[in-house]
Amino acid sequence: MEADVNASGMTRQEFEAGPDHTIVIYQPADMGVELDPAFIFGAIAEDATSRASSGVRILSMTTIPLRHAGAWMGQEGSGYQTKVAVAVVYEHWRGVTA
Repeated sequence: MEADVNASGMTRQEFEAGPDHTIVIYQPADMGVELDPAFIFGAIAEDATSRASSGVRILSMTTIPLRHAGAWMGQEGSGYQTKVAVAVVYEHWRGVTA
């Protein structure tokens, strides 16, 4: 399936998963800096809001870390996440139309 990229650089791929479910993979661009959860989940919430009018609701979601920055000299810990994908399962509610 081909990825769709929105104006903010978030890519989205959709996969039908049976008659009443769709899996959507959201992936922000990797800028090499720490991830901004408010941006990521804000974009997902905006997309979910646009889907809600046609009876599509979030059923579940999970994150998949894809890249982890290494520690920088003299810093404690192991760095931060720079790339992630979020998988959202949407459920199509029967009997709801736009």
